[in-house]
Amino acid sequence: MCLPWKKTLPSLGVVREKTQIVLARNLEGLPFPSSRFFRPLFSEEVERRVAGVICGEGRGFGFLRRQDEEGTVSFIRERKGQKFGVVLGSGDHLRIFSERMAPLRRADFEVVRRFDRWLERFLDYAFDPQWGYLTASPQWMGTGLKIFVWLHLPALSLVYGEDQVLQWFRERQEFIVSGYGGTREPVAHVFEITNRYTLGVTEEEIFRGMSWIERKVIQWERSIREILRNSDLHRRTLLEKVQEAGKDLAREDDTKGKKILDFLSLLCFGQEEGIFARRRGCNGMSVGTWVEERLKTIPLRGVCGDILEFLGVSLGRIRDDV
Repeated sequence: MCLPWKKTLPSLGVVREKTQIVLARNLEGLPFPSSRFFRPLFSEEVERRVAGVICGEGRGFGFLRRQDEEGTVSFIRERKGQKFGVVLGSGDHLRIFSERMAPLRRADFEVVRRFDRWLERFLDYAFDPQWGYLTASPQWMGTGLKIFVWLHLPALSLVYGEDQVLQWFRERQEFIVSGYGGTREPVAHVFEITNRYTLGVTEEEIFRGMSWIERKVIQWERSIREILRNSDLHRRTLLEKVQEAGKDLAREDDTKGKKILDFLSLLCFGQEEGIFARRRGCNGMSVGTWVEERLKTIPLRGVCGDILEFLGVSLGRIRDDV
């Protein structure tokens, strides 16, 4: 099976993943952005203080200033696959973050922490000796650190079922698991994992815990992938499931886009792992134009579009030679 719309394919056994490290901070003496007392004047004051430090003291950082439709201001730097910067007014006064399509790296973690310590030299953060850094949401209070890991787990989902995989995660009380973007159920077999606790733990403990769960789940997924690759029976089963998913799409509506994205996820997975031979039809099933038409009916600008990017699917290159 050939997937011409795919971008570069990863090596066998490589699990697609994305990681994001976020530190939430607020300025002393100003209401939280979510407070009913927060006014545009305060937003301007936050930007004035933070931008004054970044633009005045941090010239070497080379940030690009951006502003979206909602008025949220960001200072972003992108290099070598890493997106790093500060977002103002998104939940808290400022959130320092690092993001990349790669496994969790200590180097990224340290970059975020160093930049936070540097900002704190010039800004008065809202801090309480007992509660730690004060945040708009109690779920961030304490360290203010959240680490997000997104993993593509089609093999586990196929063998055990998404519900069983979710249940395994939920037995680990220190983590929160959901679909991409916090959805209740995974879409395209992409799971979002983050730390539950930010209070009563250190930044280092959070990082180690998230690194541990990331490694464990990836090892589990890889072991199942190896079984699927090396078993003719399992290869046929996967092919049958893909064909059945295609038939379901042809028969039923898919207003939320989950079915088409689950279908694409299995197609991508089958080719990436060498389970589906390239340049060989799926029993004569031509799906290129059909998939493209189905994708036009779902809300691509939201979570669906992010998932397509995560999977490495380029809509502009879909053709009929699948």
